[in-house]
Amino acid sequence: MTRVLFTLGWIDVPSFTALMALALGAGLLLTWNAARCANLPPGNVLNTALVGILVGVVAARALYVSDNWGYFRDHTDQMTQLWLGGLAWHGGLIGGAIGAAVFSLWRKLDVRAVFDALAPGLMAGASLGWIGCYLAGVAYGQEVFPGDRWWFLAADLPDIYGLRNPRFATQLMGAAWAVVCFAIAIAASKIRQSAAASQKSEVRVSTFVATVALYSAGMFVLSFARGDAVPMLGTWRYDQVIDAVISIAGVAYLCRSAQRSFIFRSKNRQPH
Repeated sequence: MTRVLFTLGWIDVPSFTALMALALGAGLLLTWNAARCANLPPGNVLNTALVGILVGVVAARALYVSDNWGYFRDHTDQMTQLWLGGLAWHGGLIGGAIGAAVFSLWRKLDVRAVFDALAPGLMAGASLGWIGCYLAGVAYGQEVFPGDRWWFLAADLPDIYGLRNPRFATQLMGAAWAVVCFAIAIAASKIRQSAAASQKSEVRVSTFVATVALYSAGMFVLSFARGDAVPMLGTWRYDQVIDAVISIAGVAYLCRSAQRSFIFRSKNRQPH
């Protein structure tokens, strides 16, 4: 656990804060580049991303405080201390998506194109966020013992209280999965741009939806290895249930889009 990443004079810079700031910078840079490549106005897309980040952070913190109300009820002064860590991914994703969508509509932008431009930056931010969790000792994994089937995925890691034991390296696995999704988002964007340049089509698959659905599917699996306490829905973590819903909804949307694309192309091939 490295709660303080470095010190500037008398100021201690928390690792979680530093990594989230890095995630913000990297995400905005990638978003600007994606918007430029997609022939979208980079300034408007960056403003959309900033609105999404602002709303997302508020929603992520609100959900985290709600999840841990038993603690924050007696420590109300810490509710706004974001530098100590404590953001719920799903609150940030849903809140940020709503904020970005509303702002895009207000600015009369192509919402789907803007969201596709946001996808690479979102996954890069998720990866850096997981590394921040690793340094801060949050979102830790369950204990694993020698001889267990998944022992090779364990590392000597602390929980949020600093107690070290062999645990699933969930933070590092989450970061690695986000990198995979980032690479897929970049590849999908390039393929879509090439296809758009060669032939016009009114229907296209959403890179954002595909990326988020894939990432959520991985998080659903990873949740089986997590050891941090969250509210439960039966035998499942509530965040795991949300991941399942997001993944299934995303796949359903993509299937519907593929069907519409097939129908559109079939009609265009019919002789007039």
